[in-house]
Amino acid sequence: MFLKFICCDVFARIACDLVSKSPHIIDLEFLPMLIHMDPKTLNETLMKTIENSLNASNRKYDALILGFGLCGNAAVGLSCSIPMIIPRVHDCCTVHMGSKERFLEVFGNSFSARWCSTGYYERGRLNAIGFSDLEQLSNHKTTEEYRAYLETYDEETADYIWETLHPKMDEIESVYIEIDGFEYSNTKELYKADMEGADVKLKTVKGDITMLRDLINGNWNNERFLTVPPNKKIVGIYDMDRVMESE
Repeated sequence: MFLKFICCDVFARIACDLVSKSPHIIDLEFLPMLIHMDPKTLNETLMKTIENSLNASNRKYDALILGFGLCGNAAVGLSCSIPMIIPRVHDCCTVHMGSKERFLEVFGNSFSARWCSTGYYERGRLNAIGFSDLEQLSNHKTTEEYRAYLETYDEETADYIWETLHPKMDEIESVYIEIDGFEYSNTKELYKADMEGADVKLKTVKGDITMLRDLINGNWNNERFLTVPPNKKIVGIYDMDRVMESE
């Protein structure tokens, strides 16, 4: 197959390695991880990148694969003229873990637990600490979500709603996902120092590249991957099983 692969650069090291070994011909394009700070911008960027990939080229791809998850609804509404395949995950943490089952085994119901990986730290740098509370608080009043509250409520009430829906992180433990064969830099030591400075204990778990490898190699079983038919859109389901479907 001839595939177009649009991927978050949090997977840059792993994706490049897997693409080089894939039986398929793949054009790979990365988007910066920090676009995730505004899901609306990420959604618009993904749509524009998909459109440019398919319309501004003479290449005839068999399918488009996405190295993203639902990502704060950033994937909702995405559509293209060829089959589109995306992991049935809420975010890249599950992809790093290799499966939804492994994610639940390690994180349980702590879906917003603080975590990191080599790619996450390298691409996010100081923001890799779960996009720190300070950054969240300094930027939230510019988000579309907060502005929507202001259309109905006064600023004090809007602040209260925001703080209720986005509680301050107070975890005493953070998870570092270690992926064998891809720990090239000293990111684990750097992240450990960051956590010690925040008085947070670091827990190391083994990651797994199986889900990303299967996405790249075309092993798209319906339980783990959503195949969106041409010209259909992604809709969110928001459970831990299907996560998303096509309209």
